[in-house]
Amino acid sequence: MEKFKTISNNSIAEIVEKKSKFIAHIFYIETPEEADNYIKDIKKEYHDARHNVFAYAIVTKDRWNCCKI
Repeated sequence: MEKFKTISNNSIAEIVEKKSKFIAHIFYIETPEEADNYIKDIKKEYHDARHNVFAYAIVTKDRWNCCKI
């Protein structure tokens, strides 16, 4: 398997554009269940958000698990 860059620290970034706030969360996970838990927590925290967009990729020895909602 070829090498690739990965996440070393969980982080949050925020920008405001035309009175709209965009908040990005990045975090390291190893299983789809971990991703689901983070996504549920973020949806609870930002329950009033009009849009929630998520994506993740998990690489194991022989396969990729990806999800984009």
